Amino acid sequence: MGDTGKIWVVGVGPGDPEHLTKKATFIVKRADVVAGWEHALKIVDELAKGERVQFTSHQTEENVIAYLAREARKGKKCVVCTVGDPNFSDDQLLEKIRKFGEIEIVPGISSVQIAASQAKVSFEKSRFITFHKSGPINNEKEKLLRVVKEGRRNVIVLPRPWDFMPRDIAKFLIDNGVVKNLEVTVHENLTLSDERVHVCKLSDLLNTEHGDLSIIIIKKARG
Repeated sequence: MGDTGKIWVVGVGPGDPEHLTKKATFIVKRADVVAGWEHALKIVDELAKGERVQFTSHQTEENVIAYLAREARKGKKCVVCTVGDPNFSDDQLLEKIRKFGEIEIVPGISSVQIAASQAKVSFEKSRFITFHKSGPINNEKEKLLRVVKEGRRNVIVLPRPWDFMPRDIAKFLIDNGVVKNLEVTVHENLTLSDERVHVCKLSDLLNTEHGDLSIIIIKKARG
């Protein structure tokens, strides 16, 4: 971990520090600057000894990354912590960092993996659709609708916290012809003390609140 100019992007797991990998722990402990969203920084709170810089919006991410790049060129060890695994739903963040130079990605354990394990669904027989991005999501919506209607694969959905949560997803699917009594499972706050698994009908989501750390699983039709 000594390459000048390099920014490390480290997956820090779904929430419980016990899910941090040894490599992630090693890198964060030795970082001069650690950046990330609030939840990610909380996970490494007892490990990070260097300066901390919190992302406050997608618009300011690039300013923080530019600062990290400058510090990295000075020889400082700069780390961006992401919840779960950066390869699952942080493509836009990774692209922003790549604009500033070399990047090293350290995978972590994703809440998507935890949810799939709890639901006993295989990724080989599932379709993962993430709405964790800024900007238009029309293509992702169309993909979700198509895969759910086909019913040939499990569907693992990562909602968008600010405007496309489980309630919005349920309304979108029902408005576009998906049956209301379709069984769904919402996994929320995985590995944390307030973890919750909610099995219900799709229509039940219209009247249910879920937090930002939610994942929806729709199992494929039998047969």
